[in-house]
Amino acid sequence: MLNIQAIKNLTDLRSDPAGVIKLAKDLAEPVYIFSRSKPLSVLMAIEEYEDLIDRLDDALDAVEIKEMKKSFKKSDFVSLEQVKKDLEIA
Repeated sequence: MLNIQAIKNLTDLRSDPAGVIKLAKDLAEPVYIFSRSKPLSVLMAIEEYEDLIDRLDDALDAVEIKEMKKSFKKSDFVSLEQVKKDLEIA
């Protein structure tokens, strides 16, 4: 559910950009910027943004791994013990 405190209009952003940025950081959630009652953009603290990007990257990696696994047969894999034995690391 959208937090009413996290909604600002373009005029708020123009008149007090530092305040809107502080709000995003204090709320630890995105602040939605509206113009003429329509959503225009989202402002968020850099920590929240970086966390979001990291989680997205992890999700994309998981999907890619899942897709890659579909193309392999069980016989395509070698156990760690076999690798150690082959490399004489045991």
